[in-house]
Amino acid sequence: MANEIRDNWYEDFFQGINCEMWENAIPAGITKQEIDFLLSEFNLQQGHDILDIPCGFGRHAVELAKRGFSVTGIDISPTFIRGLAEKINAESLNIKVIQADILTVQLDIKFSGAICLGNSFGYFNIDKMKLFVEKVSASLETGAKFIINSGMIAESILPNLAHYAKNKTHRVGDIAMDVTNVYHVEDSYLVSNLLYTKESESEEHSFKHYVFTLGEVKRLLKSYGLHTIATYSSTSKEAYKAGDQQVYIVAIKE
Repeated sequence: MANEIRDNWYEDFFQGINCEMWENAIPAGITKQEIDFLLSEFNLQQGHDILDIPCGFGRHAVELAKRGFSVTGIDISPTFIRGLAEKINAESLNIKVIQADILTVQLDIKFSGAICLGNSFGYFNIDKMKLFVEKVSASLETGAKFIINSGMIAESILPNLAHYAKNKTHRVGDIAMDVTNVYHVEDSYLVSNLLYTKESESEEHSFKHYVFTLGEVKRLLKSYGLHTIATYSSTSKEAYKAGDQQVYIVAIKE
């Protein structure tokens, strides 16, 4: 596996055993906790429009729709979008799914809230991140909130770099995932190399995640009219501090 990968790695990363692993990795109880948290922060009435970008296989979009909200989910992965569309049809859910690059997709309506969860914030270099934040901000109504969740903020990654440097194996059902991480100091990004095995099958995938400080993220959001009003370390709303494993950032469109 290579430690150097192209910047557009995400275009064909989400497929095969990789998708199956992540769709089954998060317990339903965790998703419920996150949705409860999101709705407590959004404080919206049922029927409002929420943007889930990127939506992955739809674990948040599906639960939001079941709670009475209209959801637009956008993702580049045909595998994820196809699976989500099947769930929507089977359960008659109020979700519009769009398979597209989130950097180029056209958003034609204004949303009352937006989410970017599951470490997706940071897939791009700073120039593309500016484009992404600008696009999300332009799609939001004044007073709408944008909520980001990431375990890849510098204040989370760097104090725990020795932990990330260790090779690890994770198992979900009959799938094993071996992970090796390499942090590139000069350009501040983490490369994760993944080897999946399932019975007699195996797949290799690699992804690159740019690591920004919390201050950099807040300034980026602010430059596009999104004012950060809270940073939490969990859905229980404890204040985020250096070394915490993840952050939930709540920003409001000014």
